[in-house]
Amino acid sequence: MFDENEKGLSDYLDILRRRKYYFILTFPVLAMIAIGIALSLPPIYRSQGVILIESQEIPADLVRTTVTSYAEQQIQIIRQRVLTTALIQEAIQKHNLYPELRQKASPTQLAQEFRSNVSVDMVSARVLDPRFGRATTANIAFTVSFYDPNPVKAQAVANDLVTTFLSENVRVRTDRATETTNFLREEANRMRTRVQVLEDRIAQFKSEFSNSLPEMLNFNLSMIERGEERLLAIQNQQAQINDQLHLLGIELSAIDQFLPAPIQSNQPMTPAQRLAMLQEELAQLSNRYSDSHPDIVRLKREIEVLQGSVGSTSSAPGRVANPQYRQISLQIESLQRDLVRLEQQRERVEQEVETYRERVAQTPQVQRGYDDLTRDYESELRKYNELRAKELEAEIAQNLETENKAESFTLLEPPLAPTAPVKPNRKKIAALGLILAAGVGVGLMILAEMLDGGVRGAKRLGEVMGADPLASVPVIMTKSDLMMQRARHIGYVGITVLVILAAVAAVHFMVMSLDILWFRVMARINLM
Repeated sequence: MFDENEKGLSDYLDILRRRKYYFILTFPVLAMIAIGIALSLPPIYRSQGVILIESQEIPADLVRTTVTSYAEQQIQIIRQRVLTTALIQEAIQKHNLYPELRQKASPTQLAQEFRSNVSVDMVSARVLDPRFGRATTANIAFTVSFYDPNPVKAQAVANDLVTTFLSENVRVRTDRATETTNFLREEANRMRTRVQVLEDRIAQFKSEFSNSLPEMLNFNLSMIERGEERLLAIQNQQAQINDQLHLLGIELSAIDQFLPAPIQSNQPMTPAQRLAMLQEELAQLSNRYSDSHPDIVRLKREIEVLQGSVGSTSSAPGRVANPQYRQISLQIESLQRDLVRLEQQRERVEQEVETYRERVAQTPQVQRGYDDLTRDYESELRKYNELRAKELEAEIAQNLETENKAESFTLLEPPLAPTAPVKPNRKKIAALGLILAAGVGVGLMILAEMLDGGVRGAKRLGEVMGADPLASVPVIMTKSDLMMQRARHIGYVGITVLVILAAVAAVHFMVMSLDILWFRVMARINLM
């Protein structure tokens, strides 16, 4: 459906003709203001240093560094340490920065201004990752820059910042490696103390239960077996001695304790004396012959006859002690003493066997306690050995950092004194100002047209009246109107000249000098 209010190109051209003064009066003024601002802004110089991030010289498979953070993270940490308020105040005083701002700003504001003028940017490149064999982006360097209106101060501050970054990186990495080594050493010493305590407890446990330890079990069992064998041998010896005592008792009962007194050469031998003599002869022959020997049989028969005739002679006068009787009595006494000694030996052996049995019975409980102590000791000893190994690795890594063999920062390009400012970008500011000036002029034209409620043109009049007009009367120019038109044309020419002059000035001050531009243009013409 056709929109009655839709405007065509001729309508817009009419609007431009009617409202051209808003643009003509606004655009040059705003353009000159924008150009003036672009030209009046103070120049800012940048001094920049480039620091290369060098990887570890010794392969990481051989020596591992204790600094595990990435280079970008380390740079940000160093940046925070370098840009503390205290260090910034020292730099401001040293280089006499911001003399006007120092009179009215607080230390915090000065520090914030200094930080805004410091720039730390990473330099990346596409490299081949040796681990995966494909290209990846890696940070190979970074830049440290400082901005200041004075190029000499910009270079001096940038030099200090670069030096501080380099020294701080070495200090941070060395301190971190030293802290790691000290930490592991303290932990290893603490673990060694715990191992020594367990060793003392094990030694005390062994001393207290030395006879019931697991390694003594076989020995205790063998001692029990040997003791039982000794008991069996003692019992056999006791049985043999008892048998001997029994036989000697029988033999002693058959011998008279006393013998008749010795026979005088002039007196006949009495039966008692004869009996004593025969008994002594029998005792002597018994040591050489068996009981079935004829002499032994004869003497026993004769002794039996004499014993029947003589009777008891224990208290008869004129008798002497029987040597055979005494000999047998002494044997009996010796055997009885041996029996007592064997009994004492048996009791002692039984006590020893009982002691070894108690040790064997106590061994399982002792083994549980010993195993617990040994298990704790082995666990703590393993941890101690691991800590000592890590401590050794940390010491090697510390030497790696101290001798600058690990990842390090190397100054690739020192900051130089800048010769041209980097800010402000006068071209962009002027271009933006011209665009804004044109936009404001066009906006004022549209706004004035929207606020004006008049009816212009036959077409618009026909739309309002609902019928086309029969005829239109053109504008009749009077003499005064012609004069005003001529004045406007002169004004247009003047404004055009001013715009051209402003453009030439902008090119001269913001792009290049006019003489250089002229030579370049002429060179191009000659080439053509």
